Amino acid sequence: MLIDIKDKRIEVSAQEFATFRPGPGAGASSSPWRAEAGRQWHETLRQHAINESPDWVFEQSSKCEISALSWKIIITGRTDQQCLRGNRLHIREIKTVITTLPRRPEFLQQRYAHHFLQLGAYCHAARFLPDVNEVIGELVFVDPTDGTKQIVPLPITAESDLLKQAEVIAAHAENRRASHARLLTLPTRIPFKEPRPEWTQACTDLEQATIESRQRLMVAPTGFGKTSAALHHGLSLLRSGRVGRLLYVTGKGTGQLQVLSELRRLAHSDELRAMVLRPRAEHEVEGMPDDIEEIRKNWARAAIDPQSLLSEGAELRRIREIGRIAGVPPWDITKAMLAHAEVIICDYNYVFSPRNRAALETIPGWNDGDTMLIVDEAHNLPERAAECLSIRDDANAAAVFAHTLLQCKAPEAWYNATQAWADFLKRLPKADALSPDDRMEALALAEKLALLGETFPLDTDTLPEAARNAVWNATLWLKRLEEADLGWLLWSPKAGQLSLDCLTAAKATGERLTAFSHFVLMTATPGPKGALANECGLDADLLHRTDALAPWRHGAYTVAIDGRVDTRLKTRDSHNNRTAIALIKLSNEGAVAAFFPSYKYAETIVTEIRRIYPEATIALQPRGLGPDGTARFVEDALKPSVILCLILGGSLGEGVDMLGGRIRSAVVIGPALPEVNALQEARRKMFVEDGADDPFALAYIRPGMRKVNQALGRLVRAPGHTARVLLHCRRFADESYKNLLSNEYGEPEIVTDDEEFNQWISKS
Repeated sequence: MLIDIKDKRIEVSAQEFATFRPGPGAGASSSPWRAEAGRQWHETLRQHAINESPDWVFEQSSKCEISALSWKIIITGRTDQQCLRGNRLHIREIKTVITTLPRRPEFLQQRYAHHFLQLGAYCHAARFLPDVNEVIGELVFVDPTDGTKQIVPLPITAESDLLKQAEVIAAHAENRRASHARLLTLPTRIPFKEPRPEWTQACTDLEQATIESRQRLMVAPTGFGKTSAALHHGLSLLRSGRVGRLLYVTGKGTGQLQVLSELRRLAHSDELRAMVLRPRAEHEVEGMPDDIEEIRKNWARAAIDPQSLLSEGAELRRIREIGRIAGVPPWDITKAMLAHAEVIICDYNYVFSPRNRAALETIPGWNDGDTMLIVDEAHNLPERAAECLSIRDDANAAAVFAHTLLQCKAPEAWYNATQAWADFLKRLPKADALSPDDRMEALALAEKLALLGETFPLDTDTLPEAARNAVWNATLWLKRLEEADLGWLLWSPKAGQLSLDCLTAAKATGERLTAFSHFVLMTATPGPKGALANECGLDADLLHRTDALAPWRHGAYTVAIDGRVDTRLKTRDSHNNRTAIALIKLSNEGAVAAFFPSYKYAETIVTEIRRIYPEATIALQPRGLGPDGTARFVEDALKPSVILCLILGGSLGEGVDMLGGRIRSAVVIGPALPEVNALQEARRKMFVEDGADDPFALAYIRPGMRKVNQALGRLVRAPGHTARVLLHCRRFADESYKNLLSNEYGEPEIVTDDEEFNQWISKS
């Protein structure tokens, strides 16, 4: 849908016109196989029409204009079948539906009102054609499970229904127009009482960059205020009318809440409608109805107003409570709110995952071309985008899926095929690559799964969230397995598990980014010049880079490389005692943050510290902390002389801004290289084939050192903060590692024995 606010003109496809609906069911997307099942039945009935008469023609263009509420609505589309005999035009639309046929026409008109609206638009357009005096419209419903057909004529209310729907769409457009008008008067605020000159300059640079490119990269250190600068810039685009919506993606729940908090310093909830989009699974409430008509009645009875909820800043907890009381699935409330939100904050997968991006793209009136995208922690985007394209399954999950289908009384063919898939996965051994026989069996089973949806369609709305995801994956396996040699790795990370991993998502990532009106990538660790652009499938010459200065960070770090130890897996045990003693000595002078590459390694050193010095105060980062739990852990743990054991790349290493100025020393225990496994080796070999200078560094060292830079960057977040840093492994002295350290850490001193280490402590 394209909304021209200035000319009050709306361009919309017939299908989008018909399916547009505020409130419950807004933005519903069909099951992945429905398009293929529909295509097959269209082809079958096309042959029937040809056999019936040579006068039938197919896929004819249709266009009409309807006026409503002072808006002009242009509806375009293609009719499935039409036949002109004399001055009489006969139009048929073919629709596959998962319901038992035949049914009373009144039932079908109510349940599938959008199909009749689409046909009504085509018939309305046909009445203005020359030489056409009469138009007959028919819907041909097909139950794809058994091929039953039922023909229902266009009701006499078709024209009035068409006008009512036009008014609904015009009202939405008027709301968007009012939104744009309100944004034009959005106050210009500064989030700081006295903004630092470098922050103000960065905002100016970002604004100037829009003149040269709509693709922008902002490089600024942690603690600079990148989030507020990017939001300030995005609000200026909203205020000027250059975009109509702002989409901010970041990977961690803690980060999303912080973004919303930062936004509210720039615009209040009654001035700007903003919301955090949490995963659908977090919306689930037991006992919710699944019949759309019942949900709509409950919605009307409860008088749910998405715009009011937005202006009140309703969070997920309240949405869940409203849904529970009203008998409306909370996800439906969230989807309705999204249609009115001017700022949406969410995870990467809602933009880069083919499955999850439908949550945004099916919002009524959604348009990438009218949206500015901000990507936080953009250094993580290449890996996250590849994860979004990868698929995996294991025997236990597949068996649960098969059992769920049995309980939901799905067609027996579905249960048999999914159980066969589960049995196949159960037999898989751990392997870096599937054997030819296993690969052929996987292809054969995946083909059966892919064909099931066309032959025995499922109503996925009746399935639990996990089962819906499994159904989607079932349709993907065949396509992905067929292209598994082209940038993919098919392997079994452990027995009973099958994984098809994307090695690089650069092309797909670049296509998604450039679909938006404007985008800004933000990072503190962009890597070598042009590297991030290349990994994101972008032309480095078109990506305008803004480097923000932070002079107060230079000289704030005192860094040394501990050449006494080797933390590689095969040698680290012999150095555990020295590692523990180093942490104990540093903690005698204040709180210490110790960053480990893994939980197992951290637990080993904690045990060693307690053996040597039982009185030590130690806090080990718990597994699986949520946003609230992370904040509580930091506040509870930060005591004088505490040894705070954190995991590199975890929420506390990359996503929490609570350590700045509160840590006396930091120790990075090894460079946290990715695990050597089939996936990383496949990526290394890909770099070899691409002719890279140092494939090992690209696959292993660069990702590991990025985590190091991210963790250390969070220790100095404001003028006056300082940090003493010990890079605890002799590998950091190697040029391939040291060259990837941020420049602000200077030229680290190298300590080679205990005496030099003690001297460094005393003078730093």
